[in-house]
Amino acid sequence: MAQAGDESLDCAAISQQLAENDKAIEAFVKKDKQVENGNVAKGVGSAVPYVGILIAMSADLSNVEQVRARSLIDRNEELNYLAKKKGCTK
Repeated sequence: MAQAGDESLDCAAISQQLAENDKAIEAFVKKDKQVENGNVAKGVGSAVPYVGILIAMSADLSNVEQVRARSLIDRNEELNYLAKKKGCTK
């Protein structure tokens, strides 16, 4: 998800945004897994595929949380594209 001013970001700013987004995404994943584990303990579990940081959010998170997590993932895809375009290294 591109934002106004993205083209003016330097590699350090891109890296910082990616790190902040990754931290927020990890919090959603952790919360989702905690809820899922609780459901499994109750015998209500659901299989939720996780593929690296690109996750399929389960119904255990609210719709708002799912949208926020997906938005962060989409934003990171845009930032990674921008970093590659600018020749940034990780």
